[in-house]
Amino acid sequence: MRKSTHISFSSKLLLFISLGLLSSCATTKYKVDKQPLYKYFETNSTFRESHTGLLVYDLEERSVLFDYNSQKHFTPASNTKLLTYFASLILMGDSIPSMKFCEKHDTLYFTGTGDPTLLNANFDYANTLEYLGSSTHQLVYVENQMADERFGPGWSWDDYPYYYSTEKSSFPIYGNTATFRMDSNSDYIQIIPSHFENSFTIKQDTTVNNYSITRKEFENEFILKFNEKPIEIDHVFPFKYSNDLFLHLLIDTLKLPVIHGVEFPACKTELFYSVPTDSVVKHILIESDNFLAEQMLLVISGQFSDTLNSKKTINFMMKYHLSELKDEIYWVDGSGLSRYNQVTPNAMVNILEKIYHKVPRKKLFTLLPESGKNGTLKTSYPQLEGKIHAKTGSMSHVYNLSGFLETNSGKTLIFSFMNNNFNVSFSELKKDMEQVLMVLVNY
Repeated sequence: MRKSTHISFSSKLLLFISLGLLSSCATTKYKVDKQPLYKYFETNSTFRESHTGLLVYDLEERSVLFDYNSQKHFTPASNTKLLTYFASLILMGDSIPSMKFCEKHDTLYFTGTGDPTLLNANFDYANTLEYLGSSTHQLVYVENQMADERFGPGWSWDDYPYYYSTEKSSFPIYGNTATFRMDSNSDYIQIIPSHFENSFTIKQDTTVNNYSITRKEFENEFILKFNEKPIEIDHVFPFKYSNDLFLHLLIDTLKLPVIHGVEFPACKTELFYSVPTDSVVKHILIESDNFLAEQMLLVISGQFSDTLNSKKTINFMMKYHLSELKDEIYWVDGSGLSRYNQVTPNAMVNILEKIYHKVPRKKLFTLLPESGKNGTLKTSYPQLEGKIHAKTGSMSHVYNLSGFLETNSGKTLIFSFMNNNFNVSFSELKKDMEQVLMVLVNY
């Protein structure tokens, strides 16, 4: 049986005394390697047997309180979304550009910007549809070539059936997913969009547990297999995106003809804006929505270039806004699905400090998951309810937490707590992390 090491009251007291003796000099990097918290990392079996790093920074004193492996590189998983958020702060305005368009004679030409909100279930307002639907012009859709592949570099391509791995596109619709719903006391299956009702087969299969929904990778023929009724279904499944499918779905919604054009004529183009940027950011950070994060990088690239290209956004940020980070980082996608991403706790704290000084504190904390309250931290760290506002990042054998911790004395600490290659359950790991965070909240 695994034995967990806990921090005793006396050890906490020693740590508080040692921290209290630190000078407030802003340029000194303190070492507390011999203090009880460091010993906890060395003796706790979870941290000793995994790749773990933690940096804790006092915003008021501008000093490092604790440093354990902060310059080592980790797979950040969804902590990468903090980089995407930072890019949106620098390069995006208050609203998401939904489409680029121009009117010439009796025709309205339009193309996508990467905006992921059109008919997305997370966003109610659809002014783009209202604008197109109320137009008296002939509608002509022109594809905006996307430089990205449908999936990001380093993604697991056989994850295509899962919502977290939805395909990217230049003009998403319905979040590039189909939703299947059925109440347990009904035989009726609601399919959104209804276009897929004719592409849906139901089969009884006693080998499946409850039910499963599948499709072939490059086809939109969905198969529901169920063990026995009654069953309750609320399932979101990515569809195979194509421009032809986009047009079908748009025409079905508008109830108007839309022509597939080749290119824009010589005309002055304008941008049409949809939802507030912060409404998308909230879903990216609080719910950790991968699809929205990936599309955000595409939308941003269109703000300073003529192509939708995630790499251009990343390169621009690395050259002009992240070049002075204390440690080198490797950033390849918007969501953190790729294991090619590599970030140090030190660099993550640098980025969080930049964000903190750019966004009003009250607003920033409403955009991040809050411990014991909402999002990916709703059920985590119950002893620290309301004390942590931070982004989680998890995948197999990866769990990270980076953000802000409010102490009982009123201080605000920035921290990045990264764990890779651990072999315990997520719940066990988080219990051990909570022991450390409890010490910090009492600082």
